[in-house]
Amino acid sequence: MAKASSHGTAGTSATHRLVPRALASFLAEHPDLDVTASERPTPETLRMLADGEGDLGIVVDDGSRVPGPDTEPLGDDSLVVIGRAGGVLADRDELTYREVAEHPLVGLGPSTPLQRWIEGNLGADAPVARFRTRASTIGTVVTLAAAGAGLAVLPRRAVDPSVPLELCALRDPWSRRRLSLARGATTRRTSTATAALAEHVRRAADGDVRIPEGDRFRDPERFS
Repeated sequence: MAKASSHGTAGTSATHRLVPRALASFLAEHPDLDVTASERPTPETLRMLADGEGDLGIVVDDGSRVPGPDTEPLGDDSLVVIGRAGGVLADRDELTYREVAEHPLVGLGPSTPLQRWIEGNLGADAPVARFRTRASTIGTVVTLAAAGAGLAVLPRRAVDPSVPLELCALRDPWSRRRLSLARGATTRRTSTATAALAEHVRRAADGDVRIPEGDRFRDPERFS
């Protein structure tokens, strides 16, 4: 018997923690179901869903568009600034990006969906930031920032609260955004596989997901 499957897409923020946790619990609970997951910017995710090329997508809602009838909110995904514990962010509650750019930075590669989104919102008069290095994953950026290599701008949701570092909000209006779960414009969106995967995404977004302890699923970050 052929296995049922589901196809989902998400941006950089969601694929760091939310998607791995949802997939880890979903695949353990449904051994006969398969998932194809890919990282895409929100516009491409929405196009794929509209064209029937995907069943579920996790998209960024920054208030610039009206949510579609097949979307539901997952939670806050606003951007914050992080840096070494006891460093330049100590005793700061918030900064503008222009203030952040006065310091050396570490960040994601320019082709990643999150970095493209950030740079697309800066405007023509944005300050020229010095990036000491760029990494391919959010986890590496967090490690570098915590070690004092530079400040980093990342979604609050993506930062592991157990990592010792300083964190403060970004004052820029464009830094405030939310994640939404979007469904594809095909009948497959009502399939058992897709409905089950959507429920695991909701639970992961709420922090109410149990990560299996078997060898195959011990580390959910391997899915990112």
